[in-house]
Amino acid sequence: MSTLRTTPLTPSELEQYRTQGWVNLGRIADDATLESIRAEEARLRGDPKNEYTIFRSQVVHFSEPVRRFVSNGVQVPLAQQLVGTPNVAIWFTQFVTKLNDAASGKSEFPWHQDNGYVAIEPASNVTIWIALDDVDEQNGCVWVMPESHNKGLLDHKSKSADSWHLTLEVEGDGVPAILKAGEAVAFTGLTLHRSKLNHTPNPRRAFFMEYADATSTFHRAGTDRKPILAESNTWIVRGQAPWPTA
Repeated sequence: MSTLRTTPLTPSELEQYRTQGWVNLGRIADDATLESIRAEEARLRGDPKNEYTIFRSQVVHFSEPVRRFVSNGVQVPLAQQLVGTPNVAIWFTQFVTKLNDAASGKSEFPWHQDNGYVAIEPASNVTIWIALDDVDEQNGCVWVMPESHNKGLLDHKSKSADSWHLTLEVEGDGVPAILKAGEAVAFTGLTLHRSKLNHTPNPRRAFFMEYADATSTFHRAGTDRKPILAESNTWIVRGQAPWPTA
């Protein structure tokens, strides 16, 4: 098992993130933390029926171990490096669990940018996706499209009339982020990414955290732009922000 990361990102890692739009962070959760987060995923998952992918969003409201991890984990100073400011807020958290669905084909998450769902400005936000199980091409790891963030925010469309997923046309397969449990990949809010089907009999469990500049604003389609700190789901984990003006 890989060693828990205790060092800042290197210049070469930061350069990869800047130019390619993604970087492997290595192991960011020790055994005890990993087990506590897995336990919370199981508790919050409950007993869903007729679901192939289970989403539990903004789980910081429901879990002390998650709150502790997103606020004080070794990934927080790395997020400061990636966002490019000492003033960093946690913006979004989510468990995503893929059950076995090779026969159904329903749990594939199509190509998208995270900022295609909610547009952050400045678009320096970073998603840190941590594997709660070993992940590879067989059980639905994340795939990223290198350099796609350089195209800016792209137009997304609904996957289908009965799906909330957004997607867009993408050429190429991208790169699979193959990770051991406790390891993480980071990518920008503008990096195209997707995940495929889980062909194994076991659930593929993952957790992701999205960090942003504490002074960022956001908007969803059809809404006015407002500060991310105006959202009850968001708080500063490092640094400070000015008092909002009317």
